Amino acid sequence: MFKFFLDGGIMMYPLLLASILTLAIVIDRFSYFKKAEVNEEELITGVKDQLRSNGADAASAFCDQISGPIAAILKAGLEKFGADRTVIEESFEREALIEVPRLKKYLPVLNTIAGVSTLIGFTGTVFGMIRAFRSIAAAGTTSPGIVAGGIAEALTTTATGLIIAIPSLIFYYYFSHRADRIILEVEKASYNLIEEMEKEKNKRHV
Repeated sequence: MFKFFLDGGIMMYPLLLASILTLAIVIDRFSYFKKAEVNEEELITGVKDQLRSNGADAASAFCDQISGPIAAILKAGLEKFGADRTVIEESFEREALIEVPRLKKYLPVLNTIAGVSTLIGFTGTVFGMIRAFRSIAAAGTTSPGIVAGGIAEALTTTATGLIIAIPSLIFYYYFSHRADRIILEVEKASYNLIEEMEKEKNKRHV
């Protein structure tokens, strides 16, 4: 493995950095989404039950027990219970401005790594071919071993760049899909809760 790394030349160092960064982001995102994803139906049912039975404070406390952006956004709306619908919607939106960026944190970096790793690999290929042609110019073509080092560098960096870029791109789309799904669940849960809050508000004014 170490020889493989050395065969790739100087461009293997930024590729090594890119691979380490990709691994760190993937681990971080898996950990985050494991905590962020909850059963949206069970959550909204529990919040509604608490709201009907024990009031907005109890429903808000119920949200505190659940991790993730959905519970945090619902809690922000519950804190405005009794206010106009517009005020509650604005509260949802303000909290969403905090929570949604957390869902897509580091994803642009992952997408950039996918593109840059390919380019770095191709750059290493160019360097390797230059080295090979210089060897040919210096010693002629009497022995294939003369150009083998340059060709090995060219192929190694290309392969390494693709090995990093392909998983990075796959994970980028995978995490983007998970983030979009949670955002959709947030919208559904917010709408359901605000309707329930309006019903409870009207009951208390009868």
